[in-house]
Amino acid sequence: MKMKTIQRIGLGLAVCTVIFLCGCDKDSDPIVEESGEQILFGPNKTQIGDGKAEFSIKESHTIKKGTYTMVGWIYVEEGATLTIEPGTVIKGDNKNYDGQIAATGSSLIIKRGAKIMAQGTAASPIVFTSSQPKGQRKASDWGGVIICGRARNNAATSEMTIEGGVNANHGGTDDGDNSGVLQYVRIEFAGYPYKTDSEINGLTLGSVGSDTTIDHVQISYCGDDSFEWFGGTVNASHLISYHSWDDDFDTDNGF
Repeated sequence: MKMKTIQRIGLGLAVCTVIFLCGCDKDSDPIVEESGEQILFGPNKTQIGDGKAEFSIKESHTIKKGTYTMVGWIYVEEGATLTIEPGTVIKGDNKNYDGQIAATGSSLIIKRGAKIMAQGTAASPIVFTSSQPKGQRKASDWGGVIICGRARNNAATSEMTIEGGVNANHGGTDDGDNSGVLQYVRIEFAGYPYKTDSEINGLTLGSVGSDTTIDHVQISYCGDDSFEWFGGTVNASHLISYHSWDDDFDTDNGF
């Protein structure tokens, strides 16, 4: 059985401390960056992934400020960096390419050796939210964000597969590993119970190293844990969890 560390944060404190995260969910026309690898699809190039269950990003890309829909499990592979500009809204969908309801909900998975550069600002946060219309969004509408690194954990082999059913390992011996930046980011209506004791949380951190920057992140209405660490050494700060179904903060594997 996992050992849970649960910390509840008062709504009053949350309201006072997350004013900076209040960004509007306003669509804007994206500017697509040319690259040898296609990652944006659809008539307006606003769909991340080709709509199939799993899609791999193997080259570095910048997602320009705009509103996008993410479909399926989107993997950022080793050696690639995914940069997301401030003010961007990414809506997680729960449908496959054929329009049928998926078994998992979409997720963004940063593999070991890859990076995410999601550096929003107080005035222009980066928002991951549900693709459902306003007023119909709810917990578990989509999966969540997963970051895997090469720092240590307390597993016997120091390498383990991240929970949630995704194809990504984490762990190693590099406590100073750098998986990028997650700053001034909101994650909403995520958290997917893939199966018992194997969930995709709002933000899942597997053996993420100390050179990674994670601060000013708010997770709201999550269908499982808002934040969960599996080992690692990252020093996250200014984190807000509001109205999660399970734990606000959960630590495992020697974080």
